[in-house]
Amino acid sequence: SYSSSGSAEGEYSDFESRNSASETLQDHLLWQLNLTPMSETDELIALALIDAIDANGLLTVDIESIHTGLDPSLELELDEVLAVLHRIQQFDPVGVGYRNLAECLLIQLNQFTNPDLAIAVKNAKTIITEHIGLLGTRDYAQIMRRAKLKEPELKQAIEIIEGLNPRPGAEIAPP
Repeated sequence: SYSSSGSAEGEYSDFESRNSASETLQDHLLWQLNLTPMSETDELIALALIDAIDANGLLTVDIESIHTGLDPSLELELDEVLAVLHRIQQFDPVGVGYRNLAECLLIQLNQFTNPDLAIAVKNAKTIITEHIGLLGTRDYAQIMRRAKLKEPELKQAIEIIEGLNPRPGAEIAPP
């Protein structure tokens, strides 16, 4: 016999609770982790990493400390922790788990696939990796000189950078 309180209603209420306003960034990342195929060891690493990510998406504990805090019997290399971090950084919102602003922005820039923007994205990456201090002070003349960019190229790169989110985790659980 058919019951109206079947699993469809349960799935709907689970969907509702997952999408409620009270969802934290950790909840959102753990949900994605459960959907991501990975080894038990990588999952343990991922749980430690997710636990160290704040509401803005910043990794608040350095990789070495997370590595040291994991079970020594796992005999993990630091590279394994970094590899899992890179996977988490591809979760939604892209860029969570960043260790500094430049890393956060570069992760997001790496998602651009539009060939029409390839040069502007390349220029934006150069600005972020080599001239982020000048960007912070809005010293555009110095950026153009050092990066060998013309004003229209700089303008297009800046527009792309301004479209990025420096705190991607805040999209999930706004303050």
